[in-house]
Amino acid sequence: MPFQVSYEHNKDYVIARVGGEAPVEAFLAMLQDVGAESVTWQASAVMVDLRGVETRYSFTEQLRIGEAVARNLRHLRRAAALVPAERITRVGEKAANHLGATVRVFSSEAEALEWIRN
Repeated sequence: MPFQVSYEHNKDYVIARVGGEAPVEAFLAMLQDVGAESVTWQASAVMVDLRGVETRYSFTEQLRIGEAVARNLRHLRRAAALVPAERITRVGEKAANHLGATVRVFSSEAEALEWIRN
Protein backbone atom coordinates (compact mmCIF):
# COMPACT_ATOMS: atom_id res chain seq x y z
CA MET A 1 0.00 0.00 0.00
CA PRO A 2 1.47 3.40 -0.93
CA PHE A 3 1.77 6.14 1.63
CA GLN A 4 -1.27 8.16 2.57
CA VAL A 5 -0.66 11.77 3.65
CA SER A 6 -3.18 14.06 5.29
CA TYR A 7 -2.58 17.68 6.25
CA GLU A 8 -3.77 19.70 9.22
CA HIS A 9 -3.13 23.40 8.65
CA ASN A 10 -2.60 25.68 11.63
CA LYS A 11 -1.60 29.35 11.70
CA ASP A 12 2.15 28.85 12.14
CA TYR A 13 2.66 25.19 11.31
CA VAL A 14 1.29 22.23 9.39
CA ILE A 15 0.96 18.66 10.58
CA ALA A 16 1.48 16.05 7.85
CA ARG A 17 0.29 12.63 9.01
CA VAL A 18 1.79 9.78 7.00
CA GLY A 19 0.68 6.16 7.02
CA GLY A 20 1.30 3.02 5.05
CA GLU A 21 4.06 0.67 4.00
CA ALA A 22 6.29 1.05 0.96
CA PRO A 23 9.90 0.85 -0.19
CA VAL A 24 12.29 3.74 0.41
CA GLU A 25 11.74 5.07 -3.12
CA ALA A 26 8.07 5.66 -2.27
CA PHE A 27 9.09 7.38 0.98
CA LEU A 28 11.43 9.68 -0.94
CA ALA A 29 8.67 10.47 -3.44
CA MET A 30 6.31 11.25 -0.56
CA LEU A 31 8.89 13.69 0.88
CA GLN A 32 9.15 15.36 -2.52
CA ASP A 33 5.36 15.73 -2.60
CA VAL A 34 5.28 17.20 0.91
CA GLY A 35 8.05 19.61 -0.06
CA ALA A 36 6.21 20.70 -3.21
CA GLU A 37 3.00 21.16 -1.23
CA SER A 38 4.81 23.11 1.50
CA VAL A 39 5.80 25.99 -0.77
CA THR A 40 2.10 26.93 -0.93
CA TRP A 41 1.68 27.07 2.85
CA GLN A 42 1.60 30.28 4.85
CA ALA A 43 3.11 28.31 7.74
CA SER A 44 6.89 28.10 8.09
CA ALA A 45 7.14 24.85 10.06
CA VAL A 46 5.96 21.27 9.71
CA MET A 47 5.58 18.26 11.94
CA VAL A 48 5.63 15.04 9.94
CA ASP A 49 3.88 12.36 11.96
CA LEU A 50 5.46 9.06 10.88
CA ARG A 51 3.93 6.86 13.56
CA GLY A 52 1.68 5.28 10.92
CA VAL A 53 4.61 4.23 8.70
CA GLU A 54 5.01 0.47 8.96
CA THR A 55 8.21 0.00 6.92
CA ARG A 56 11.54 -0.16 8.76
CA TYR A 57 14.41 1.39 6.84
CA SER A 58 18.10 0.44 6.89
CA PHE A 59 20.90 2.79 7.96
CA THR A 60 21.66 3.65 4.33
CA GLU A 61 17.98 4.24 3.58
CA GLN A 62 17.74 6.52 6.63
CA LEU A 63 20.68 8.54 5.26
CA ARG A 64 18.87 8.89 1.94
CA ILE A 65 15.73 9.99 3.77
CA GLY A 66 17.69 12.63 5.69
CA GLU A 67 19.17 13.95 2.45
CA ALA A 68 15.68 14.11 0.92
CA VAL A 69 14.34 15.95 3.96
CA ALA A 70 17.05 18.59 3.53
CA ARG A 71 16.47 18.84 -0.21
CA ASN A 72 12.68 19.14 0.08
CA LEU A 73 12.06 20.89 3.42
CA ARG A 74 15.14 23.09 3.92
CA HIS A 75 13.12 26.20 3.00
CA LEU A 76 10.98 25.74 6.13
CA ARG A 77 12.03 27.33 9.42
CA ARG A 78 11.70 24.00 11.26
CA ALA A 79 10.72 20.42 10.46
CA ALA A 80 9.92 17.92 13.21
CA ALA A 81 9.52 14.19 12.68
CA LEU A 82 7.33 12.24 15.09
CA VAL A 83 8.18 8.53 15.39
CA PRO A 84 7.79 5.78 17.98
CA ALA A 85 10.54 6.04 20.62
CA GLU A 86 12.02 2.64 19.75
CA ARG A 87 12.60 3.75 16.14
CA ILE A 88 14.61 6.91 16.89
CA THR A 89 18.13 6.60 15.47
CA ARG A 90 18.88 10.26 14.59
CA VAL A 91 20.59 9.11 11.35
CA GLY A 92 18.24 11.04 9.08
CA GLU A 93 18.11 13.99 11.48
CA LYS A 94 21.90 14.37 11.43
CA ALA A 95 22.05 14.07 7.64
CA ALA A 96 19.29 16.66 7.13
CA ASN A 97 20.82 19.14 9.57
CA HIS A 98 24.28 18.67 8.04
CA LEU A 99 22.79 19.65 4.68
CA GLY A 100 21.19 22.85 5.97
CA ALA A 101 17.74 21.91 7.22
CA THR A 102 16.56 22.51 10.78
CA VAL A 103 15.19 19.12 11.80
CA ARG A 104 14.54 17.26 15.04
CA VAL A 105 13.06 13.84 15.71
CA PHE A 106 10.64 13.33 18.60
CA SER A 107 8.61 10.54 20.13
CA SER A 108 6.30 12.99 21.95
CA GLU A 109 3.77 14.92 19.88
CA ALA A 110 3.55 17.63 22.57
CA GLU A 111 7.34 18.14 22.54
CA ALA A 112 7.45 18.21 18.74
CA LEU A 113 4.68 20.80 18.57
CA GLU A 114 6.34 22.92 21.25
CA TRP A 115 9.60 22.88 19.30
CA ILE A 116 8.10 23.86 15.92
CA ARG A 117 6.09 26.66 17.53
CA ASN A 118 9.23 28.31 18.95
